[in-house]
Amino acid sequence: MTHRPVQAPQDDRPARFAAEAGAALEGALVAGLNAYDRTSALARFHRLSPQTIASESPDAARAALKEIERAMRGERARRGHWSYDLNRHISLLVAHRAETARLHRLLNRA
Repeated sequence: MTHRPVQAPQDDRPARFAAEAGAALEGALVAGLNAYDRTSALARFHRLSPQTIASESPDAARAALKEIERAMRGERARRGHWSYDLNRHISLLVAHRAETARLHRLLNRA
């Protein structure tokens, strides 16, 4: 009797895991955007004055985005290090999305 090797079904777990992780991240970002409080989110950036945070000008929105992007670069540099915090990274992504949308609204209004 001849034995044929049994072909294992193709393992799609990595693709399924990546899709589920992406969906979970997107869900966290949407929930964060719904609960986004601009004043408290931007208050932790010491380079932004309260006047800049309260301003309704495109220049102030660009300054906020610049600080968020600087913090995101710093957070990315910590990936793999014990001090990396995924929740902090997600909150920066939420702030970046919200402030980008705000800048677009301010530019379209002008």
